[in-house]
Amino acid sequence: MMSGPAVVTIRRALTDQRWMMYFALVVLNVIDVITTAAVLGRGGVEGNPFVQPLIDGLWQVSLLKAAVLIVIAMLLMRSRESRISALALAAASGWYLAVVLWNGAILAVI
Repeated sequence: MMSGPAVVTIRRALTDQRWMMYFALVVLNVIDVITTAAVLGRGGVEGNPFVQPLIDGLWQVSLLKAAVLIVIAMLLMRSRESRISALALAAASGWYLAVVLWNGAILAVI
């Protein structure tokens, strides 16, 4: 089992990667709001049934996303060495990347 400076370096790298993934998640959420607004502006509809009731004003969705991102940041600060949180961030970022790409595809055809 490793100990000492090597473990600290590995843990710091994992923490840095998690914050980079968090930043990617924040950026993807912002792009999601922008592209969703563009789709809606061109006559498209919101496909997420959980968000549909909030879609009258994108500010409501933006506030919800901001609140969730703040909770995620607080959880990251509490679980500094959690591999599960890194995997969850990667999965969430992958999901939002797919959403942004979907929005882009919709924008390309409407």
